Amino acid sequence: MAPAEGAAEATGEAAAPATSDLPKAPEPPKAPEKPKELEEDADSDSRPKVKQQATFLPPDTTLNVLPSVHGNVLMALADGGMQYFLAGARASVGMKAGRYMFEVKIVEILNPAEIARGHQVRTWTPRQLLRIGFATSASSLFLGDTEDSVCFDSEGQFTHAKKATSVAQKFAREQVLAVVLNLDPSSPNADTVSLFRDGQRMCEPQKLPESMKGKALFPAVTFRNLTVHVNLGPQPMAAMPFACRMVQDAAQADAEVAAHPVPKDGKFDVMLPVGYPDEGTFEWLDMFLAKNPQYVELSDRKILEWAHTSGIWKSKQHWKSSLDKPDYNFNIGGMDDFSIRRVLNAISAVVPRNYVVMEVRANLMPEERKKTLGRFGGPRFKRTARVVMGEPSQEFKDAQMERLLQEKQQKEDAMFRGRLAEKARKKIVQERQKQFEEQRKKIEEQKKAKMEVDDDEKKEDAVKKEGGAEEEAKLEAKDEAKEEAKEEAKEEAKEEGQDPTKEGVKEEAKADAKEEAKEMEVEETEPPKATLTDEEKSLWFRPKTTFDVKESALNQAFASFSLPGKDEGFDSIKFEWEQEAGSTEYLRKKVVEKKRSTKLESIQPGQWFQDKLAAWKKTFSEWQEKLTAFKATAKEQEVGEGDGKADIFTVEDVANVGNNVPLFKEFQMEDWALLQLRYELFLLAAAWKKDVADEDRPGVPEGHLAFYYGRYFKKQLSIKAFGVDTGEEFLKLVKDTASWEDGILALKFSDEERDAGHFVKLAEEARRDRSRRLDAGDETARLKIQPTALAPPAAA
Repeated sequence: MAPAEGAAEATGEAAAPATSDLPKAPEPPKAPEKPKELEEDADSDSRPKVKQQATFLPPDTTLNVLPSVHGNVLMALADGGMQYFLAGARASVGMKAGRYMFEVKIVEILNPAEIARGHQVRTWTPRQLLRIGFATSASSLFLGDTEDSVCFDSEGQFTHAKKATSVAQKFAREQVLAVVLNLDPSSPNADTVSLFRDGQRMCEPQKLPESMKGKALFPAVTFRNLTVHVNLGPQPMAAMPFACRMVQDAAQADAEVAAHPVPKDGKFDVMLPVGYPDEGTFEWLDMFLAKNPQYVELSDRKILEWAHTSGIWKSKQHWKSSLDKPDYNFNIGGMDDFSIRRVLNAISAVVPRNYVVMEVRANLMPEERKKTLGRFGGPRFKRTARVVMGEPSQEFKDAQMERLLQEKQQKEDAMFRGRLAEKARKKIVQERQKQFEEQRKKIEEQKKAKMEVDDDEKKEDAVKKEGGAEEEAKLEAKDEAKEEAKEEAKEEAKEEGQDPTKEGVKEEAKADAKEEAKEMEVEETEPPKATLTDEEKSLWFRPKTTFDVKESALNQAFASFSLPGKDEGFDSIKFEWEQEAGSTEYLRKKVVEKKRSTKLESIQPGQWFQDKLAAWKKTFSEWQEKLTAFKATAKEQEVGEGDGKADIFTVEDVANVGNNVPLFKEFQMEDWALLQLRYELFLLAAAWKKDVADEDRPGVPEGHLAFYYGRYFKKQLSIKAFGVDTGEEFLKLVKDTASWEDGILALKFSDEERDAGHFVKLAEEARRDRSRRLDAGDETARLKIQPTALAPPAAA
């Protein structure tokens, strides 16, 4: 025995176990192994390389992108509201086979000042944004918004068709980000895109959507408030875990070069569409741009679309007061003060590309057209106008009918969904009511059964108290008879195949089944198909809920509308629908029609009218004073009407037809009111021709009589005060002075210097005629004029 062992035994302590006998401590869990990289080194490729320089051309960038001289550094404008807008750029070389990559590095982060409006500052998040990926040549320049582009963004998301999925960590400045596109069908990562950061994989390969397969895919970036360095090759900035060729090093057979032919004469086109408001100008332009995508539209509606794509929204109540000049109301200084518009106008004038300047109102006005053409002077641009006026082409009509039918079908679909929702709601309500009714019946039956039991117990107690054995025996006999009757009824029901306890339930079930079957018969399975009426089929232009031009802006400008001419600086003018003569006549008719239906807000009474009105006020007042003085005279002489033979129109002085008797000696309030109305209508019609002096506006339109009457006489015209309801009845009161001719106020005489006394004679003749008719019993001749009809004109 070893000494140590003996000592242990002597002390009575157990010997310590050997180290080898102790249990082993658990090993710490191993970190999960990283997935094996499936991408392999690229094989050597002796095929011819892409000859063209992979870069970013102006047609494939948004207007706020400023590329460097070599095109590999992209900067976004950040002034005049541009700091809120996304910038986009697509490379000139795309991939249709093989595996290739490109790199992007953030070299500068911009923090432009927020432009406050009032006391509010709206900050858009993220203020700095980067998206990198691939897109087709026909895709939007804003990655991830459409079906034909995919991207990784600085928030660590993978996006396609506005659907984002978190797949990686966020980007940071100075990191080299590489996007690998694998179109090699033999690779395990075929038809995928992958993201790498400083040579390290950031996420699993992401599958390309079906909509992008089989198409050439171009490197693209979308960014805001950043300056980025885009490396298309041939050498990478960061070493990858596998050898991968870059876009510039691609084989010619695997690549596709974007086609942007330079104009033969070296001049880019600046085109102005010219069309009448609400008659298809914007729709025609949409069809034109679909066929000619090389054009860039410059318009306020495109600025709004760009803003919404960039994540800038505004309240719906301010949305689109007109298509031509919509209200902005973003509560952002750089937007609401139209700085963004001025910046784009300045940029477009120095960046050569094909433009469409879309302004319906301005393009119809010669002075505005000259200003627009002045911005695009010099040898780099040619200036053209395309006139879309008159009856549209059949292609346009068909497109309008198709769009109208789609809109009607959308309404039918919405109504159909509403009906289904209402039926579902009613069904739920009915089921709840049925459940409630069943529960109520059950409770009532329970109450009834309990009441019957209570009655029986009371009767039994009464019998017991009376101690009548004979009566108790009778009650028991009755109860036994009831039970026997119930049993016999059950037996008979069973023999006939019926269960009396379930008969009521079966009847209710049958009724419910019939009702449900009836509902199923009329149940709509799909929305009704929309159709066009004959009236709709005859339309040239579909009805619109948002007008091209605000009514106020149109009313101020339409009188100066004209078609463009080469003397304004146009190199060519093309007529899309009607030819020049037909378009000119069509516009002339439209302007004339508009003139006759629009109030002339700027009209003011001229000096001739003011002099005549002042003289009339003085004369009218003197006549009324004359009549008052005449009636106050003790003795009156019967003159004129007394003998019934006097000719009113031979009277020289209406204030004294003889013996100082006025012709208007019998005038009442109604006669004075109609006398004043006669002269005012005469004065208004005569002054209109002098003040307007426009042959396209021959007179006061019936619908605007009250407006012009108020503008000239500074008082309100109410035809109801004259006891009539319509304009036609109104002028019949003074049919000897004026009438409506084709809806225009026309005088019965052409002498503008007609003496005021002439109107007294007309009023007296009408008074005598009414008097004779009333004496004959014709009550229709009685006037219903109110005293307010005699209100004098306001002081000038």
